[in-house]
Amino acid sequence: MAFNPGGGSDTFGRAVARFGEKYVGQPIFVTNRAGGAGAIGFVYGAKAKPDGYTLTLAVTTLTIAPYMTKGYPVTYKDYAPLALLAVVPSCISVSAESKYKTLQDFLKDAKAQPGKMRVGTSGTGSPWHLAGAALGNAAKVNFSFVPYKGAGPTITALMGGHIDSAITSAAEIFPHVQAGKVRVLAIIADKRFPVLPDVPTTIELGLKANVVAWRGLVAPNKTPKDRVTYLIKAITKLSEDKEFLDFMAKNGVTPHLITGEKFGQWLKVQSEDYANLVKLTGLVK
Repeated sequence: MAFNPGGGSDTFGRAVARFGEKYVGQPIFVTNRAGGAGAIGFVYGAKAKPDGYTLTLAVTTLTIAPYMTKGYPVTYKDYAPLALLAVVPSCISVSAESKYKTLQDFLKDAKAQPGKMRVGTSGTGSPWHLAGAALGNAAKVNFSFVPYKGAGPTITALMGGHIDSAITSAAEIFPHVQAGKVRVLAIIADKRFPVLPDVPTTIELGLKANVVAWRGLVAPNKTPKDRVTYLIKAITKLSEDKEFLDFMAKNGVTPHLITGEKFGQWLKVQSEDYANLVKLTGLVK
């Protein structure tokens, strides 16, 4: 695990371990190796003995950090792809007290006030910052991005009226929608979010912005093919496990299984897309 205990990735990884043990036939231990924007844990996983006993929870950072940080020591190419397990779409939200009822209304004012509309995100270079860059580019609008240290402070700022909107994961904002404190204007993806079925997507609205966070499993390169095959079969069984599916539904995570070489091809596309999104932010020339 390339991140500290307690976060969304850690919670997901521990669920994979807990529900996946029965499919590999032995205990699965979770080790957190945080630091360096995920670099410490990712490098450890890439350089581990390729015997099938050390796996890495790969997440969105692996396809963003190499473009955000010069000399980042690892990419998705340093692993044998096992399986994508889940995706979490991004979304743009406003306070329930906001005058904006639709994304079109919000963008109309944003166009009339270039650079004035304050959009909160969980940190510069985060997937949600990149989602905002994608939305702004698609709508030909310049936002004023306000970075916070995580989704919690971002959502607090939104409900407190300190920012005009927030871009977060749909899963993170959902509890506040249920509480009647937040209104989601659009899911920044190509598919609607199951627990918010009435909220349109940007693609439906004619805006080519589609940004999701993802979570999957990878092994070190040169892991024997028979062990890769065995692991993929076990992960496939896990993806059909009712308790694991219930966990994902409860946490607003959308199951999405892609295995083996197809997962590797998917990672290539994600990496290329994020490279383009990073350029849109102007942070990297």
